[in-house]
Amino acid sequence: MEILAGRWWQNVDVWAIIVSAIVAVLLGWLSAWATLRASNPKRKVGWWEQSNTPLFAESRYAGENGPLTVRLGNTQLEKPRIIDLVIANLGKHDITAAMFHEGAPLRFSFGAPVLVTLEYGSTPAADLSQLINTYVDNGAMPTGPLVGGIELKPTLLRKGQTVTITVLVDGDRRPTQCTSFPLVDVAEVTEPPSVRARTLGRAVLENVLALLPGGGLLR
Repeated sequence: MEILAGRWWQNVDVWAIIVSAIVAVLLGWLSAWATLRASNPKRKVGWWEQSNTPLFAESRYAGENGPLTVRLGNTQLEKPRIIDLVIANLGKHDITAAMFHEGAPLRFSFGAPVLVTLEYGSTPAADLSQLINTYVDNGAMPTGPLVGGIELKPTLLRKGQTVTITVLVDGDRRPTQCTSFPLVDVAEVTEPPSVRARTLGRAVLENVLALLPGGGLLR
């Protein structure tokens, strides 16, 4: 019997049935997911550190004994860094100022004092002149991990709008943090869309492989 029929995993028809079943399950899942998303659109605001550049590539050139100095007014900076922060509406609907709970701003900390906002801009263009401020944590020590940062006041963030803020800080590099995300019914995204797409693609591939005989053996 085994010689006539062959082992089941060597049978092309059996594999065709398995693959067809997997494809049908995936298509059904994707269809249901798309229907759910269409009926319940998710508002999303993403933020990420686009760049974090030290003005001194090597520390031996800076400081009291180094040949190079950077000053802001009368203050000499020991570890100056320029940071680009991106805030983007990644959803399919506008986010209004009313969605900022009790009028609280979005706040971001860089783990070092923000000395000055160098520039800011929006695509599409928007007037941000009254919306971006620096803030200081009450009681924070100058050398502490959180010493304040940048805040974006309640405003209209249009679908697809991207805000970029460039600041000058003085201190060691530390992870950028969102210390206050007061948006109601809005998901927080902490990485660029390109990174999220790769992550989602990897997750889909792993789910497909998990459905195949042998589980993750083909990964």
